[in-house]
Amino acid sequence: MTFRLLLSLSICAGGLTACNEASDDKSRSVDRGQFVYAKECAACHGAVGEGAGSASLGLGVAAPDLTGLRQRNDGQFPREFVRRFVMGVLEKDDPDAAMPDFARVGLRHVYPEGGADGEVLETDFEALLDYLEAIQR
Repeated sequence: MTFRLLLSLSICAGGLTACNEASDDKSRSVDRGQFVYAKECAACHGAVGEGAGSASLGLGVAAPDLTGLRQRNDGQFPREFVRRFVMGVLEKDDPDAAMPDFARVGLRHVYPEGGADGEVLETDFEALLDYLEAIQR
């Protein structure tokens, strides 16, 4: 009986540790995503993602509010759509739109010296998506 109790407690403790580690990993990813956002997106989309950042004022169209993506998509954050749009996989309504194709231009503000060959690092991009998901209202 005592062995079973100890075994059960050990399994539960291991599970809780794994949950905490996953939570810590997610928190670090969101923090990294916030850094990437501040460097690459905030100038157009605003400091907290609500649109109309200073660089977008002369574009003739306001950059969209990124905090309402979940709200505009039936309560679901459209992660795959955002990934494909930002990476230039989806055809844009306006091919001359100011939104960069990050698959082509890379994260030039995060890596101003061209680190990682100027390419978007998958972990940085996943972190950006985690951050965008975290700022949804």
